[in-house]
Amino acid sequence: MVYVVLAVSIGAMACIAIWAYRNVAPGVARLPMQWSTSGNVNWRAPRLIAVAATPLLMLCLIGVIFVFSRHDHAERDMALLWISFIAPALQAMHMALVARTVENEE
Repeated sequence: MVYVVLAVSIGAMACIAIWAYRNVAPGVARLPMQWSTSGNVNWRAPRLIAVAATPLLMLCLIGVIFVFSRHDHAERDMALLWISFIAPALQAMHMALVARTVENEE
């Protein structure tokens, strides 16, 4: 069951990434990646990297969870479940912030 949820989560993140690459600020080559506490953009990344960063971080985190919790299956499954729910939400929030920032700059 956990692996089904994890697979659906990875699929959702791939769909969000593809949708964001095509629809979020289509004319902008570099997208915001980090904001200061005052709301200013600290740095930007090329479009492909900005859209793919969150799914790649999620896959790396899944790998780390598998390596460090290989002896405790209950702990591993719980960590994977949390990641499955949190990561797509964080990616969607990042893309919403990117879209809002780019729209306000225009």
